Amino acid sequence: MNTLLQCITGLYSKLLIFYPNNFRNEFAGEMQTVFKDSLNEAFRDGTLPFIIICVRELGGLPLSILREFWHEFGRKETVMVTNEKMETEASTDGGASRWGALVGTLPFALFGIASMLSRTQYPFNTAYSYLAFYAVVLLGLLIGMIKGFPHWAFSYLGWSLVFAWWWSNIGTYGLKIFGFQINYWSWQAWLPFLAAFGLALLWTRSLHPFRQLIRGIWENWTYLSLMIYTFIAFVVLIADENHHPYLFLFMTASTIILSASVWFFMQSVDMRKRAISLFSGFVLAFATSYLCDATWDRHNGYPRTIKFEFEYETVSSYAIFLVFYGLILLLPVLVGFIKSTVNKETMT
Repeated sequence: MNTLLQCITGLYSKLLIFYPNNFRNEFAGEMQTVFKDSLNEAFRDGTLPFIIICVRELGGLPLSILREFWHEFGRKETVMVTNEKMETEASTDGGASRWGALVGTLPFALFGIASMLSRTQYPFNTAYSYLAFYAVVLLGLLIGMIKGFPHWAFSYLGWSLVFAWWWSNIGTYGLKIFGFQINYWSWQAWLPFLAAFGLALLWTRSLHPFRQLIRGIWENWTYLSLMIYTFIAFVVLIADENHHPYLFLFMTASTIILSASVWFFMQSVDMRKRAISLFSGFVLAFATSYLCDATWDRHNGYPRTIKFEFEYETVSSYAIFLVFYGLILLLPVLVGFIKSTVNKETMT
């Protein structure tokens, strides 16, 4: 019977690991001692009291664990609400550090590299380079949410949204992941994105990441422009249906332009400078993309001469794209200016 008692107390001690860390560190030892004494006392009283104690203590553990997690959640919420204003000011006011700017710029450079790799003839499905990119931005998004959405996290959120939307509308025939072939993603492309949010909530055990996301945009609307900028970068860097002999040169130039504009955006404090950084990067990358299309003969597959052929339909479509997305890109900045002006007038 001593062996049975040791097995049950050992099982109980292992189950205590499911309690929150703070609670377990403070009360685990005391709970094991009380449980062991209760078992010994019940064993002396007979088999039925022994069984009742085992069922009551072990059966009540799940509810007790959930209750302690709920209390832990409430305590964290209280602490986070108290410190939230100070944390937000530290993470959303002013420009990012050089390290933060580099981290925020990284997804733009990586997508350019992934797009170029997808055009090469390496010996595996070209979709894997994009999947690797998706994994990186989701990991960055998860870390950013856990850290309370610093500057650079908005870049990862934008790219995650763009990628999930893109892959929910494309086919990946022949692609296999862990032995499963996926020919068309549809809603499945959103599952990793939702899983990242779920993991962040489990890690923080609070709604703090969501509050920081909303507060960050409200405090500085240029972060919403940065998220929109990820879609513009996607359109430029994907180089859809373009087979220019010097395509890699143009894609490299576009990647450098877009990454540099985001770098200056992340380093800037002034809202105007941030808007100028994004808009100038948009125009330059757009011009590079147009130059690539204008110097490529789609029908014969070779470069045109230095004398570009500016076709009316092509020029008009590019002009519409430039104006339309330029206005969308700058709209959040305009909202931010209006909000800032109203706040100043209210204060005076």
